[in-house]
Amino acid sequence: MINKKLIISVITLCILVILGFLRWDTLDSSGDISYKYDRWAGQKWVDFYPPLAASSNSMEFPLIYIDEIDQNDIDKYLGKQALSGELVNKWIERTKLTDGYIGLLLLNILVVIYSSIKIFILRDKK
Repeated sequence: MINKKLIISVITLCILVILGFLRWDTLDSSGDISYKYDRWAGQKWVDFYPPLAASSNSMEFPLIYIDEIDQNDIDKYLGKQALSGELVNKWIERTKLTDGYIGLLLLNILVVIYSSIKIFILRDKK
């Protein structure tokens, strides 16, 4: 019974790791703007690297109702989407998916560790 639990947990862990690697699809990039697609949420996202920024961190935001954005229109676009609340909704959706994934991954890792300890360590004490 415990061996079955361990095998199922290891297989599930492998599937979760593969799904994690397959979540993002890198699309084209032009200049300071890079596009990526979140396969889980079905949402296109933008990584914008401001040219005169002091750090190398990017500004990340979803594209809503459009497929591409010009660098000069970013402020106007973000202001409009932030006022409508859709920008926050997309961030919440992405965060829920990420948190759920991390929770499942950690739970699965704990089950693998617990089952391994129960099989290999506690078995030797008998």
